[in-house]
Amino acid sequence: MITMKITLSLKDFIIEVFDEYKSSQTLEHLGLYENTYRPAKDEDCIPTSQHAIIIYQREIKKASAILQAVAGATSVNSNSVIIDNDSLIIRCCNNVFSLTIPDLNLNWMTEVDWATCFSIHKYKDSYISHGELTVSRIDRKGNVIWSFGGADIFVSLYEGNPFEMNEDFIQLTDFSGGKYKIDYNGETISYEK
Repeated sequence: MITMKITLSLKDFIIEVFDEYKSSQTLEHLGLYENTYRPAKDEDCIPTSQHAIIIYQREIKKASAILQAVAGATSVNSNSVIIDNDSLIIRCCNNVFSLTIPDLNLNWMTEVDWATCFSIHKYKDSYISHGELTVSRIDRKGNVIWSFGGADIFVSLYEGNPFEMNEDFIQLTDFSGGKYKIDYNGETISYEK
């Protein structure tokens, strides 16, 4: 199975983030990861997605964690993880997680969309999530500042990017071709059907 691995660095730490395809029961049995984080409501469910994180310091494994969630499946890509100061911000399914670097302790976990979070982006002292149903702004403590939903899902049926951050606004396109411009306070600037 093809999987993408993201490698990041901070100070003298190397951080690897990748999709984990072993079953959640195998992971628990083998003890492959020191920390497992998942929303409480997903405790009794088989995870849709699992994103693994391993931190190395001078080529020695320092910490490891597995993120598990149940919603629209996601895989690791360049827009799924951010380093912000000494925190790793990563999305898995419809949740965004904040973990400490280098210990991978959980700072917070927040559900940002009912279905799926496609990407997470840094914006000033906050984060913007591109979800299937909503675009949300989250503060550094994991609180949703605002969420914006459209007439349809934020997935393009035709060519083009359904989510684009600009200096003063966010450009969105929904599945029906509707185009939105919203400001960074979540307010509509314009809408075209």
